[in-house]
Amino acid sequence: MAKRYEKTDEELLILIRSGDMIAFSELYSRYWDILLDAAYQRLKSVEAAEEIVQDVFVNIYIRRESLDPGLSVVAYLKTALKYKIYNAYRDNLLHQQRLEMIAYEGGGAPLRPDDAYQEKELQEQVQQIAAALPDKCREVFLLSRFEQLTQQEIADRMNIAVSTVKKHLGKALAIFRTHFPNNRIDMIFIIFLFFFRF
Repeated sequence: MAKRYEKTDEELLILIRSGDMIAFSELYSRYWDILLDAAYQRLKSVEAAEEIVQDVFVNIYIRRESLDPGLSVVAYLKTALKYKIYNAYRDNLLHQQRLEMIAYEGGGAPLRPDDAYQEKELQEQVQQIAAALPDKCREVFLLSRFEQLTQQEIADRMNIAVSTVKKHLGKALAIFRTHFPNNRIDMIFIIFLFFFRF
């Protein structure tokens, strides 16, 4: 019988879906350092990086029963971490805006900014925009953002030039920008979506 630590990511995911804590601990151990290093490179704070990575794994366990056993664990973790780091930047920006508002109002009570664009809503909006992209442009975007392929890997898979891949990504970025023309916070998300890589 194979030892648990010899199981593939996909096998671990199936066990985690059924509530297997040993499998979850193995996945945690397997990717903790990798995600922590990636988070630290962006946040420059060990404490903040640890908190974010911890949140990623907590969310995985909370949502374990709904996890797709066929998904790429690496791509899933990268995407989850990306959104968590984006949220950290967004929350910091909102905090700064609150402080600026307090100072402007002469020390009055903090005002709560409009939080209409939360993480889930942003993800849904991204999916809607992506679905409306031209076919080739959409394919390049999905391979880049959700399968985490490099531009060269996309070019090889689609049998097109790297310059064509860049052209499609640039077109996708331009389309996304039209949906967030004046929203500073949401543009942070778009920047992360296109340029945050491990």
